[in-house]
Amino acid sequence: MLCATLATAAVATCGCAVDLGRVETTGDGLTRLAIDFSPTAVNAQLTLGAERGIFARHGLALEQVPGAGASAASVALLLNGQIQLAVSEITAIPTAVAAGFPVEVVTSLATDYRSPQGDAFSVVVAGDSPVQSFADLQGRTVAVNGLRSFFDLTVLESVRRSGGDPELVSVVAVPFEDQVAALRQGRVDAVSTLEPFAGQLLRSGFRSIGNPAATALGPRSVATVLMGAKEFIDRNPDVMHRFILALQEATAYANAHPDEVRRTISQTTGAPPEAVAALPVPWFITGIERRAAELTTRLMVEYGRIESAPAVDDFTWPESPDATDIATPPRDLQVTG
Repeated sequence: MLCATLATAAVATCGCAVDLGRVETTGDGLTRLAIDFSPTAVNAQLTLGAERGIFARHGLALEQVPGAGASAASVALLLNGQIQLAVSEITAIPTAVAAGFPVEVVTSLATDYRSPQGDAFSVVVAGDSPVQSFADLQGRTVAVNGLRSFFDLTVLESVRRSGGDPELVSVVAVPFEDQVAALRQGRVDAVSTLEPFAGQLLRSGFRSIGNPAATALGPRSVATVLMGAKEFIDRNPDVMHRFILALQEATAYANAHPDEVRRTISQTTGAPPEAVAALPVPWFITGIERRAAELTTRLMVEYGRIESAPAVDDFTWPESPDATDIATPPRDLQVTG
């Protein structure tokens, strides 16, 4: 699916001249950045930062473009010059780079962590399901947001690490927002999901068998990143540096104001406020998290997603800082791992 979408992008970009370095200015004199991101908890710092005027203070106007909804489609929009940045799951970038498409990670957005309130990522089954562990997913059907993605990669690796055979797991693509219905209706045996969708299921009698990201990659893994076309980034270093500074400020604000984060999540996802109040809020970060990136690409090679693991510097913006804010949890987070 990713290769087919990227091939479409290549045809589109080769069919006409696209100035990927072009910067647009709003009537207020702000640099316009069109960003593809869907309404999920891990994107809340972008929305909250825009609402609080943080990005505007750095001369930036964020425009949400929710049309793509998938990492592969986002790559196509970046290479067509229709957007400047896109939220993506991390495996899309090494895959695109391996296929010859010039995109790179600008920054991480959030890290996984374990909390008494629940985990950021969960594999959820019915309350009466015989599936008790990742190994029990052999012979079962698991729904993930996208095939050949971070979500099926970590599920398969969790099955292997639990003593099961990942080749015996059937993985199907079901968008996060449709996974709840798929599981309720018995069309799949399990779903690999995130908040707030996992919390809705768990409070309705469903059960988590564990965190696939933490099982596959260890604690504090990074699934969600922000990517851009290399040409746009290289030709606009001032814009990108201002964006990183604004995102660092927005990230610090979001981590220090969990109640506002919950309000934003409820407003953008439509999840009931009382449900969101019971969820663990994301641990937002900025910069490049090298350990998780290296482990992820190594798994991608083992599962045949790419031929060889690229160096982190080969698919990340070299001027992005390291994600040092991953070392110490925000004050109000209850972190157990």
